[in-house]
Amino acid sequence: MKSSPVILFIKRRVFAPVKHLLKQGMTPHKLAVTVALGAVVGVVPAIGVTTIMGTALAARFKLNIAATVLVSYLVQPLQLLLALPFIRAGIFMFGLAELRLSFYEITAMFRKDWLEALSKLWIANLAGVSAWALMAVPAGVVLYLVMLPVFRLVLPKTKQAAALVP
Repeated sequence: MKSSPVILFIKRRVFAPVKHLLKQGMTPHKLAVTVALGAVVGVVPAIGVTTIMGTALAARFKLNIAATVLVSYLVQPLQLLLALPFIRAGIFMFGLAELRLSFYEITAMFRKDWLEALSKLWIANLAGVSAWALMAVPAGVVLYLVMLPVFRLVLPKTKQAAALVP
């Protein structure tokens, strides 16, 4: 039976790198922290900062940088889905004026006064990043607590024991 190109792509680009990470001998704790950090950084509602932020945080906490960036890339579809809810939450948190974020309304704002439109969108995006920042730590802790037992079950026992020996 022949697999579809989509299935082959997913196997090659998602499952193979994850399987490779699991075989690297990382402890369940380090792998759970890596996944939690990569997932939280991957949904920040600021396009283009995930790689830099993920790299800096992984280096700071002595985690696998490639694994952290890989996880952040894998959750980037969630970044697009969660950007507007984060922005709306930030607008609500800071009591900013309601901002219509449909394509036509944004286009109309730019036609009317593009500098004011940029200013409003910049402030709304900063409010969204602030809402993300408030939710990042609790979400990361929950994700870590969920992933730790999973990785303890999935990782081979010999690698877990070998990683604990100094």
